[in-house]
Amino acid sequence: MDNVEWFDVVNTLDLEIGKERRDVVHARKLFHRAVHVLILDATDRILVQKRSLAKDSAPGLWCSSCSGHLDAGEGYLPAALRELDEEVGLKISPENLAQILSVSPCMETGWEFCRVFFLRNDGPYAFEPSEITELRSLALHELDDWVSSAPDEFSASFLHLFRMARLSKPLKLDSVDRHSPLHLGASQ
Repeated sequence: MDNVEWFDVVNTLDLEIGKERRDVVHARKLFHRAVHVLILDATDRILVQKRSLAKDSAPGLWCSSCSGHLDAGEGYLPAALRELDEEVGLKISPENLAQILSVSPCMETGWEFCRVFFLRNDGPYAFEPSEITELRSLALHELDDWVSSAPDEFSASFLHLFRMARLSKPLKLDSVDRHSPLHLGASQ
């Protein structure tokens, strides 16, 4: 059985220009695609994951609620749904996800075009130990404080994307409508 992961290689406009193996994409720093999902519960606590030490990138560091690469031929939304199922055991409908950020490749994202999605969900969560060693739910101000005091405990991509999500207007995570999985505030 072939366990090699294949990614779409994309240009600066996020248009597919080829396919390549994961190891080659990362070694050559080729542009490719990824998703991150930020899960907030009904009390506005955000779920973060500690990546397994077996991961090839950012092992043992804290990251988004779930994240992952798009497989070759896969779209951003289907990838987010797949990653939610694989990493935290959530099978959800596409309409429960809202895209809140679209980020171009940079060193912090590992040369990935990233789409960041928001999900309002109270679990329960069942994480995959080969991917994640721990899940933690924190108030946004607690996560802000932790990120400020110990940034080396987080993946570079999470720090970059979380800071962008916190600073974006009107997409401030603490202004998300707690009664709806889709509405990110009155000014959207």
